[in-house]
Amino acid sequence: MASYRRLGYRFLLRRYLPQLVSIKISQQLISTQYETHSALVYEATADAVHTIIAFPGLSVHGYRDNRIAAVARALSYLGFRVIVPCVSDIEQLIIHPSTISKFAALIEAIATHSELNPSQRQLGIFSASYSGGVAMLAASHPRFSPFVKTMCLIGSFSDFRNVIRFVLDHGEIDQYARFVLLRNLLAQSSYQNPEVIQLFDIAVADNGFKRKQPLLPYSLQYTSRNASLFFSRLLEDASFRHQLTQNALNEIDRKEHWLNQFDLDKQLTHIDFSISLIHGYHDQVIPSHESVSLHNQLAQLGKKSHLVLTTLLDHGDLVLNRNFFIELDKFAQGLGFFVHELYAST
Repeated sequence: MASYRRLGYRFLLRRYLPQLVSIKISQQLISTQYETHSALVYEATADAVHTIIAFPGLSVHGYRDNRIAAVARALSYLGFRVIVPCVSDIEQLIIHPSTISKFAALIEAIATHSELNPSQRQLGIFSASYSGGVAMLAASHPRFSPFVKTMCLIGSFSDFRNVIRFVLDHGEIDQYARFVLLRNLLAQSSYQNPEVIQLFDIAVADNGFKRKQPLLPYSLQYTSRNASLFFSRLLEDASFRHQLTQNALNEIDRKEHWLNQFDLDKQLTHIDFSISLIHGYHDQVIPSHESVSLHNQLAQLGKKSHLVLTTLLDHGDLVLNRNFFIELDKFAQGLGFFVHELYAST
């Protein structure tokens, strides 16, 4: 535990404090059978032995989000080469099981790449939220699991069904997550309406970019009355929202077996890598019991898993509180576990 803590604090110091040494960042194209990905490559300050893929979350800022950039820099200061790939689905805030295959193909492409992973050692994977669950599903496939040494997942999920219902039905929820999920369910079902979907796009952008002057109120004035009323009712009428989204989800699932493809349970037996699970106690997007459940399932299967629940995080962002130093210690241990697992295989 002491070694985990030390490594975790080294990460945190480089994540949150200004650093004097600059990191070399380059742009690289990575081709898979699905698409050609642009990727940011953060080179280690010393010769890198291990490569880490940092999959970005569903952010309006995409793979250039400052949070994933700060993580990549911190890990590169610790001696790792870090790849932050641009995945079209994630950039476009699309929730669909086909993204799992795209993540898996990237894992294989990077693991076998002579320049991005010259040592040909197993990879580390760092990700958060929805992308963390997708990365877990991709890495736990028997074909791709051998490419992975360890993972660190922040605020990720175990059962995607639970997350969907939490985001749509819970009273105190992060509105950004609700906007993104509603937009996806409408766009992929017979409830799709171009005007309503455009309103959700604007709502997502207003929230994600933290616009001081939101465009949504203005846009509602120039939207048809039916579309405007439908949009407002979806946000304000919990019963209506529950029924409509359940119908939409059932329709999508019948067509594409959505939920079965997002099911982690069947995949966990194939895991040969260690996992650090870090989750904010009061996460208002993906509840913390998702990481608890995943940790318990892994433990029952004899897999190596480290769980940290902390009040220091909400859904990935730092939250200062009176127990700061106690919580910081826990947070450091979770991050340190991930770093230690990579160092130990050097």
